[in-house]
Amino acid sequence: MTGKIAPDPVQLDREVKIIELRRAGMTWERIGKEVGYAGASGAYKAYQRAAERTIRPKLEELRDVELDRLDRMQLGVWEKAKNGDYKAIQTVLAILDRRTRILGLDAPTKIQAEVITYDGDTLNAYTNRLIELARYANANNNAQALALGERSGKTGAVTE
Repeated sequence: MTGKIAPDPVQLDREVKIIELRRAGMTWERIGKEVGYAGASGAYKAYQRAAERTIRPKLEELRDVELDRLDRMQLGVWEKAKNGDYKAIQTVLAILDRRTRILGLDAPTKIQAEVITYDGDTLNAYTNRLIELARYANANNNAQALALGERSGKTGAVTE
């Protein structure tokens, strides 16, 4: 960061608060009002400035933060779930599902795919066969049209 002037402590405190509020899930508009900006764009720009100056947390640290949040949420509904509250049980199951996805504990989904490969000669043979079939069908349709008294015009529309 050579050549750049460090922000004053008041600015740093404001940016720390912005980061905390964003991590809590607050919208940019609400963060702006909370820290004294006119709107969302001021808060977002301050967040971007702070992000440029700080080292982004490692993936493991982010996982730890998310897992901590899940632990706190689960703790909040655990007693109700233990006592049989259906909605609390569903909430705990959703939290557990999210935790297993973050930790990669779910078995991978098996996907079965069929791969068919053709060499150039086989593709040419199929193409030539399709062309022959199209010519045969076209010739037979023309013959049938002649036998019916040529009832269609050039466009194929019936002219009677």
